[in-house]
Amino acid sequence: MKNQNKKIFPFILSVFSLAIIWQIISISIGYPAIFPSIFDLISDTLHLFTRSEFYFALLGTVSRGLLGFVITFFIALFFGSLSVFNSFFKDFFHPIVVFTRSIPVISIVLVALLWFSPPFLPVFVAFFSMFPILFQSIQSGLENVDKKWVEMGKVFGLSSRKRFLHIYYPAARSTIFDGISSAMGFGWRAVIIGEALAQPVHGIGSQMKAAQAYINVSEIIAWTLAAILISYIFEKIILFLKKCNRPIQLPKSEECKLHKFNQIVDKKEITIYNLKKKFNDYTVFSSFNENFKDTEINFIKGPSGIGKTTLLRLIARLEKPDEGTIYYSSKFSFGYSFQDVRLLPWLTVKENIAFPLLYKKTDRQELTDNIDWLLNNMELTEHQNKFPDQLSGGQLQRVGLARALVAQPDVLLLDEPFTGFDDDLKTRIQDFLSKWFEDFQPLVIWATHENILFPEKNRREIQLKN
Repeated sequence: MKNQNKKIFPFILSVFSLAIIWQIISISIGYPAIFPSIFDLISDTLHLFTRSEFYFALLGTVSRGLLGFVITFFIALFFGSLSVFNSFFKDFFHPIVVFTRSIPVISIVLVALLWFSPPFLPVFVAFFSMFPILFQSIQSGLENVDKKWVEMGKVFGLSSRKRFLHIYYPAARSTIFDGISSAMGFGWRAVIIGEALAQPVHGIGSQMKAAQAYINVSEIIAWTLAAILISYIFEKIILFLKKCNRPIQLPKSEECKLHKFNQIVDKKEITIYNLKKKFNDYTVFSSFNENFKDTEINFIKGPSGIGKTTLLRLIARLEKPDEGTIYYSSKFSFGYSFQDVRLLPWLTVKENIAFPLLYKKTDRQELTDNIDWLLNNMELTEHQNKFPDQLSGGQLQRVGLARALVAQPDVLLLDEPFTGFDDDLKTRIQDFLSKWFEDFQPLVIWATHENILFPEKNRREIQLKN
């Protein structure tokens, strides 16, 4: 409340100062028809609200502005997205957007007067004013989305459309809304300029032009204040929508227990033939052959930088081999506990764990029960409503591990999942994983530099060498 009062006082003081300065200038000039007093302005503005043409003009301007915005936004969204995912279109649209942004509004209006009837001219002008701003904000927002989040969504089986809706859009949301706010500010001005010159039947610009013809400065300013009010209201609406995140609805857990979502695939096998992979001049694999079966827990060992993470990424299809083949005995679902975790910052712990199944046809009640069961076993129950930036490194790793398990995948890829764990916690989580592996029998490929104490009969080590 104190902060609000601190902001309100300077605002009132600023408005009051402007009113005093205006009144002093009006008295100095002494010609009310050209420079009316502040009292005449207030009177004419209040009188405006009593006239029926005010509301028709308001409706006309708002309708044209919103129509122009909706058309422009969806065109900018389509082409802006296209330019992000295709370098040809990025290069193609760059000069068009720069050229469009450089055209003076008056030039657009004068040309449009020859092409369009009065009601549609302001919409056309609004499009040209808003398109470059919206296009660039959408392009910039989508380009800056962390590609690691996109990879995570791909591994967990989200379609391109769902990755766009549930990763790209939430991540780019703030930048896009900033662009919308800026574009609409320019858009309202462009619409009113277009109305002033095209003279449609109803519109603020038309009314301002009529007042100018009668040298009614007071009414021109009153209509200007009405235009400012419209812009202010829509700016507040945009700000509200920007802050308004729809929470993900998950039902309350009926019972903290495990439900099985999938049929266990009988035979899970991944075979690698003559794999070759290079990054620039550095060769990671020159001729790698291996066979992974679900009867064992496969530990990939070796020093840092030897290629453990690269091997997991190749198996998950996040990297393509330069040569060689990776054969899958069936179409597998994947779970992946990333070394760098890759939690989505706008989701809570519980929502991040649910993410692989959140946008699929999964029974929400069973999903919630499973998540609560995982939260309990990962010792995260008290943190379930926190966001990633409120967690420690070890807690983040446990959330990432729970997310990898929640969909009960056929193939489970673990990349240093015990990072940040103390010895006691490591033992408890290891015991839990051992039981989970028995229940769901995934094909486990585990990259680590540690000695993980799983039973010898289930253990298989693959030592990577230079």
